[in-house]
Amino acid sequence: MTRYFPLALEVDGRPCVVLGNGAEAIRRASALLEAGAIVSLVAENPSAELREFVAQHGLALAERRPRGSDLDGCWLAVFSERDPALAAELGAAANERRVWFCAVDEPRASNYAHMAQARAGLVTVSVSTSGKAPALGRRLSEELRRVFDAAGLAAFAQKLAELRERTPSAERGRVLGEAVADVELEGRLRLPE
Repeated sequence: MTRYFPLALEVDGRPCVVLGNGAEAIRRASALLEAGAIVSLVAENPSAELREFVAQHGLALAERRPRGSDLDGCWLAVFSERDPALAAELGAAANERRVWFCAVDEPRASNYAHMAQARAGLVTVSVSTSGKAPALGRRLSEELRRVFDAAGLAAFAQKLAELRERTPSAERGRVLGEAVADVELEGRLRLPE
């Protein structure tokens, strides 16, 4: 089994490419744009929705079959099609170029796996199933998001960030430790039998 090392990549201002078409390509490109990446797309016969997305965001779109050279100069690439042979070809090209590469539903061709995320303002929690059970990761992230929203976590995290800024460095550990001492996650996780 592949073991993953979880980390958060800074892609702000860095070139990333999404290879593929349709809703999945739009979802992946949207996530990269939200993180500040410079996103380009490559899609053979792009859908009307993808064309609209590209136009709306002023993105570059190459209308052809993806190839290894599309990864040149990129930090990260996502392949959103269900084509195992092309995923393997692009994965090999990514490894040669030392580009982070994820082929959706093809973990063997990938050198990283997307993690499901629950966000609440400054807080991001990611759930990984090592690329083997993505539906479970997505569902757990939805539940975490629900819990975070109900608790008002975004506002609480912002108040902590402001407290940190106001607190002298020598006192931060104690002051912030006290501020979060009563944070608790209550409840239980129910799984189908």
